[in-house]
Amino acid sequence: MFIKVLLTLGLCNINLYGIYAMTADQKAMIHAHFEKIGAECIKEHQISVDDIKNLRAKKLPTGENAPCFLSCVLKKIGVMDDKGMLQKESAMELAKKVFNDDEELKMVEDYLHSCSHINGESVSDGEKGCERAILAYKCMSDNASQFGLEM
Repeated sequence: MFIKVLLTLGLCNINLYGIYAMTADQKAMIHAHFEKIGAECIKEHQISVDDIKNLRAKKLPTGENAPCFLSCVLKKIGVMDDKGMLQKESAMELAKKVFNDDEELKMVEDYLHSCSHINGESVSDGEKGCERAILAYKCMSDNASQFGLEM
């Protein structure tokens, strides 16, 4: 009944959204898409084995490259724009490609809205979006339980 935008590198699983129920076809489609994106981003922003373990455990990664890795992923999936700002509208367009149930889409919208304040947070890396990506990951993880999500 909900969306789980997965980044599964084969190594790593980052739940950027959440899932209540999803068909096997939906999971496979999302998995393949994010496997490709994750592989691209890990080439540009190598993360440590510890970061991979933390991401698999749904914990905040602490490595030097982790923020920019997350920024890369968010930008490539269209959730973050080139100026390092979260784009709820783009994320909703992605959700509409996977889900067609109005109730599911409303839950996705509410979940994304719960972290929209991240764009107003002060960051020192400007348009890179690395710091904001970490803030977004933390917010999404922290808010998941409010929406009955598995993070």
